[in-house]
Amino acid sequence: MSADYKSGNFLDAIKKYNEEERAKVIAEMEQKRAKAVKDAKAKGERDAEKYIKKNLSAEKTEITAKYAVKTLDAQGEIFRTRDEMVDEVFKRSADKLREFSASSEYKDKLLAFAKEIADSFKDNSCVVYVKEDDLKYADDIKSAFSGSVEVQSDVKIRLGGLRGYCKALRIVADDTLDSKLENKRQWFVDNIDLKIS
Repeated sequence: MSADYKSGNFLDAIKKYNEEERAKVIAEMEQKRAKAVKDAKAKGERDAEKYIKKNLSAEKTEITAKYAVKTLDAQGEIFRTRDEMVDEVFKRSADKLREFSASSEYKDKLLAFAKEIADSFKDNSCVVYVKEDDLKYADDIKSAFSGSVEVQSDVKIRLGGLRGYCKALRIVADDTLDSKLENKRQWFVDNIDLKIS
Protein backbone atom coordinates (compact mmCIF):
# COMPACT_ATOMS: atom_id res chain seq x y z
CA MET A 1 0.00 0.00 0.00
CA SER A 2 1.22 3.24 -0.96
CA ALA A 3 1.53 6.25 1.31
CA ASP A 4 -0.89 8.14 -0.86
CA TYR A 5 -3.47 5.44 -0.44
CA LYS A 6 -2.96 5.41 3.31
CA SER A 7 -3.13 9.14 3.56
CA GLY A 8 -6.20 9.15 1.26
CA ASN A 9 -7.90 6.60 3.52
CA PHE A 10 -6.86 8.56 6.54
CA LEU A 11 -8.24 11.79 5.03
CA ASP A 12 -11.40 10.00 3.99
CA ALA A 13 -11.77 8.66 7.54
CA ILE A 14 -11.23 12.15 8.98
CA LYS A 15 -13.63 13.59 6.45
CA LYS A 16 -16.20 10.92 7.28
CA TYR A 17 -15.67 11.45 11.00
CA ASN A 18 -16.05 15.24 10.52
CA GLU A 19 -19.23 14.72 8.52
CA GLU A 20 -20.61 12.41 11.19
CA GLU A 21 -19.69 14.86 13.95
CA ARG A 22 -21.07 17.71 11.86
CA ALA A 23 -24.33 15.76 11.36
CA LYS A 24 -24.45 15.04 15.14
CA VAL A 25 -23.88 18.73 15.96
CA ILE A 26 -26.48 19.82 13.40
CA ALA A 27 -28.97 17.23 14.76
CA GLU A 28 -28.22 18.30 18.32
CA MET A 29 -28.58 21.97 17.35
CA GLU A 30 -31.82 21.15 15.52
CA GLN A 31 -33.11 19.37 18.64
CA LYS A 32 -32.11 22.34 20.83
CA ARG A 33 -33.65 24.78 18.34
CA ALA A 34 -36.87 22.69 18.15
CA LYS A 35 -36.99 22.52 21.98
CA ALA A 36 -36.31 26.26 22.23
CA VAL A 37 -39.05 26.97 19.66
CA LYS A 38 -41.44 24.60 21.48
CA ASP A 39 -40.58 26.19 24.86
CA ALA A 40 -40.88 29.71 23.42
CA LYS A 41 -44.19 28.81 21.78
CA ALA A 42 -45.52 27.34 25.07
CA LYS A 43 -44.30 30.39 27.01
CA GLY A 44 -45.82 32.68 24.39
CA GLU A 45 -49.13 30.84 24.66
CA ARG A 46 -49.03 31.03 28.48
CA ASP A 47 -48.12 34.71 28.37
CA ALA A 48 -50.84 35.37 25.79
CA GLU A 49 -53.38 33.47 27.89
CA LYS A 50 -52.37 35.43 31.02
CA TYR A 51 -52.55 38.68 29.06
CA ILE A 52 -55.96 37.80 27.64
CA LYS A 53 -57.28 36.68 31.04
CA LYS A 54 -55.91 39.82 32.68
CA ASN A 55 -57.42 42.06 30.03
CA LEU A 56 -60.71 40.16 30.02
CA SER A 57 -60.82 40.35 33.81
CA ALA A 58 -60.07 44.07 33.72
CA GLU A 59 -62.62 44.59 30.95
CA LYS A 60 -65.20 42.50 32.83
CA THR A 61 -64.55 44.51 36.00
CA GLU A 62 -64.90 47.76 34.04
CA ILE A 63 -68.12 46.60 32.38
CA THR A 64 -69.50 45.36 35.72
CA ALA A 65 -68.67 48.70 37.34
CA LYS A 66 -70.33 50.62 34.49
CA TYR A 67 -73.38 48.36 34.73
CA ALA A 68 -73.57 48.86 38.49
CA VAL A 69 -73.40 52.64 38.07
CA LYS A 70 -76.10 52.56 35.38
CA THR A 71 -78.25 50.30 37.54
CA LEU A 72 -77.88 52.64 40.53
CA ASP A 73 -78.67 55.65 38.33
CA ALA A 74 -81.76 53.90 36.96
CA GLN A 75 -82.90 52.87 40.44
CA GLY A 76 -82.30 56.42 41.67
CA GLU A 77 -84.44 57.75 38.83
CA ILE A 78 -87.14 55.19 39.66
CA PHE A 79 -87.01 56.20 43.35
CA ARG A 80 -87.29 59.88 42.40
CA THR A 81 -90.19 59.19 40.06
CA ARG A 82 -91.96 57.05 42.65
CA ASP A 83 -91.43 59.68 45.34
CA GLU A 84 -92.72 62.40 43.00
CA MET A 85 -95.83 60.31 42.26
CA VAL A 86 -96.44 59.63 45.95
CA ASP A 87 -95.84 63.30 46.81
CA GLU A 88 -98.33 64.36 44.13
CA VAL A 89 -100.98 61.92 45.41
CA PHE A 90 -100.46 63.10 48.99
CA LYS A 91 -100.45 66.75 47.97
CA ARG A 92 -103.84 66.22 46.32
CA SER A 93 -105.05 64.31 49.38
CA ALA A 94 -103.90 67.17 51.63
CA ASP A 95 -105.79 69.62 49.40
CA LYS A 96 -108.94 67.46 49.74
CA LEU A 97 -108.50 67.38 53.53
CA ARG A 98 -108.15 71.18 53.58
CA GLU A 99 -111.40 71.41 51.61
CA PHE A 100 -113.02 69.01 54.06
CA SER A 101 -111.82 71.07 57.05
CA ALA A 102 -113.60 74.07 55.52
CA SER A 103 -116.86 72.13 55.09
CA SER A 104 -119.86 71.95 57.41
CA GLU A 105 -119.23 68.23 58.17
CA TYR A 106 -115.78 68.97 59.55
CA LYS A 107 -116.99 70.35 62.89
CA ASP A 108 -118.82 67.07 63.65
CA LYS A 109 -115.69 65.05 62.84
CA LEU A 110 -113.54 67.37 64.97
CA LEU A 111 -115.90 66.95 67.92
CA ALA A 112 -115.88 63.15 67.42
CA PHE A 113 -112.07 63.27 67.64
CA ALA A 114 -112.38 65.38 70.81
CA LYS A 115 -114.78 62.80 72.35
CA GLU A 116 -112.31 59.95 71.61
CA ILE A 117 -109.46 61.85 73.27
CA ALA A 118 -111.68 62.89 76.21
CA ASP A 119 -112.58 59.21 76.81
CA SER A 120 -108.85 58.39 77.04
CA PHE A 121 -108.07 61.27 79.43
CA LYS A 122 -111.14 60.74 81.71
CA ASP A 123 -111.33 63.45 84.43
CA ASN A 124 -107.70 64.56 84.08
CA SER A 125 -106.80 68.03 82.91
CA CYS A 126 -105.24 68.35 79.48
CA VAL A 127 -104.21 70.64 76.68
CA VAL A 128 -105.75 70.22 73.24
CA TYR A 129 -103.95 71.57 70.19
CA VAL A 130 -105.74 72.55 66.97
CA LYS A 131 -104.91 74.52 63.85
CA GLU A 132 -105.36 78.29 64.13
CA ASP A 133 -108.66 78.32 62.17
CA ASP A 134 -110.18 75.74 64.53
CA LEU A 135 -109.85 77.91 67.64
CA LYS A 136 -113.42 79.01 66.85
CA TYR A 137 -114.53 75.52 68.00
CA ALA A 138 -112.68 75.78 71.36
CA ASP A 139 -115.88 75.92 73.49
CA ASP A 140 -117.40 72.93 71.64
CA ILE A 141 -114.15 70.96 72.10
CA LYS A 142 -113.99 71.80 75.82
CA SER A 143 -117.54 70.55 76.31
CA ALA A 144 -116.46 67.03 75.20
CA PHE A 145 -114.09 66.76 78.21
CA SER A 146 -115.03 66.09 81.83
CA GLY A 147 -111.70 67.38 83.23
CA SER A 148 -110.31 70.86 82.75
CA VAL A 149 -109.05 71.53 79.24
CA GLU A 150 -107.13 74.29 77.55
CA VAL A 151 -107.39 74.67 73.75
CA GLN A 152 -104.35 76.14 71.95
CA SER A 153 -103.30 76.52 68.35
CA ASP A 154 -100.35 74.59 66.96
CA VAL A 155 -98.64 75.66 63.73
CA LYS A 156 -97.67 72.01 63.07
CA ILE A 157 -101.35 71.19 62.54
CA ARG A 158 -102.05 72.44 59.04
CA LEU A 159 -104.91 70.23 57.83
CA GLY A 160 -107.12 69.90 60.88
CA GLY A 161 -108.05 67.57 63.68
CA LEU A 162 -106.61 67.82 67.13
CA ARG A 163 -103.87 66.55 69.41
CA GLY A 164 -104.38 66.19 73.15
CA TYR A 165 -101.78 66.02 75.90
CA CYS A 166 -102.45 64.85 79.44
CA LYS A 167 -99.51 65.54 81.74
CA ALA A 168 -100.86 63.42 84.62
CA LEU A 169 -101.23 60.32 82.41
CA ARG A 170 -98.22 61.16 80.23
CA ILE A 171 -100.30 60.51 77.14
CA VAL A 172 -100.35 62.25 73.79
CA ALA A 173 -103.38 61.42 71.69
CA ASP A 174 -103.04 62.47 68.07
CA ASP A 175 -106.18 62.69 65.98
CA THR A 176 -104.86 65.25 63.51
CA LEU A 177 -105.60 64.90 59.83
CA ASP A 178 -101.90 65.66 59.27
CA SER A 179 -100.68 62.58 61.15
CA LYS A 180 -103.46 60.37 59.73
CA LEU A 181 -102.41 61.34 56.21
CA GLU A 182 -98.70 60.85 56.91
CA ASN A 183 -99.35 57.44 58.48
CA LYS A 184 -100.98 56.33 55.23
CA ARG A 185 -97.90 57.10 53.13
CA GLN A 186 -96.04 53.80 53.72
CA TRP A 187 -99.29 51.84 53.49
CA PHE A 188 -99.94 53.53 50.15
CA VAL A 189 -96.47 52.66 48.80
CA ASP A 190 -96.77 49.05 49.97
CA ASN A 191 -100.31 48.47 48.74
CA ILE A 192 -100.19 50.04 45.30
CA ASP A 193 -97.12 48.00 44.45
CA LEU A 194 -94.61 50.83 44.24
CA LYS A 195 -91.89 48.93 46.10
CA ILE A 196 -88.54 49.00 44.37
CA SER A 197 -86.32 45.95 44.69
